[in-house]
Amino acid sequence: MTNILKNKKGVTLIELLAVIIILGIIAAIAIPTIGNLIERQEARAAEATFSSIEESVRIFSLDATDGTYNLGQLGMNFGSNTVSLTESGSHEPANIDFIVASGVATFDDDTIFINGFEIDTETGLVVTP
Repeated sequence: MTNILKNKKGVTLIELLAVIIILGIIAAIAIPTIGNLIERQEARAAEATFSSIEESVRIFSLDATDGTYNLGQLGMNFGSNTVSLTESGSHEPANIDFIVASGVATFDDDTIFINGFEIDTETGLVVTP
């Protein structure tokens, strides 16, 4: 009978606890890193959206007469992206103005919000607090 018990193989409670602790440490390191990666990708997507807006405005300004226009006049549809003047997204893209002077367009506002990210209209980059 003692030979049968000695030959039995299994996992001890200590080994199981060690594995759980190691997995916990790995998760504690990986989860915040993944969260930061997702946020950075969302910020880059907002910058890419602004780049598309900026390019459309630039092309429009080549043939436009001098004056003030807004994104609504360009007929821009942003799909699931929220483009606004405020962080809460209470303004529609039609309220975002740009000025065309001598074929060059500049935005009337210093910053706009895309998907909750504040974008500097001069640089096209996310403004970090």
